[in-house]
Amino acid sequence: MCYIKIKEGENTPKESPKPKGEITMMKHEFEALAGYEVTAEDYNKIIEPMYMALPDVTKQEFVKMIDRKRFALPTRKQIVNQMKKLAQYCAEMCEHRSCWKEEQELERIAHEYAKRFYGLHWSEDIKVYAFFNREYAYPEIGRGCTYPKELVIGYGNTDYERITLV
Repeated sequence: MCYIKIKEGENTPKESPKPKGEITMMKHEFEALAGYEVTAEDYNKIIEPMYMALPDVTKQEFVKMIDRKRFALPTRKQIVNQMKKLAQYCAEMCEHRSCWKEEQELERIAHEYAKRFYGLHWSEDIKVYAFFNREYAYPEIGRGCTYPKELVIGYGNTDYERITLV
């Protein structure tokens, strides 16, 4: 039996409408019900305390209340599309100006991608790699500026994924 706080003037505890197993909700349960991932920080500091503060709401009802736009992490497809957009911009601007800032952003996103989807921590293990195969602006003569054409993510001697960006 689950109980909630007694209102002033009441003498007996009131039974919570939540079934016994629904008093708490783990992050993986929330993500499975919601259909998207959230950061551990958002879950621990915002989502879980909100759920615990609403004793009359089931897990399914609570998930429907949460704003997906605010908490959902981008999907794998969305991240790849973002990287492709940055790489395409660098390819188009190759002969006109430096894309140093865009390439730094692309590298940051690639490292986050490797960490989130493969558990590869760039700063913790020397065998982890995420690099860009570059292409010349004029590949037929091997000249001109270069831009990131393909992202390669792996560990040791094994490539986990190759993403064609341009």
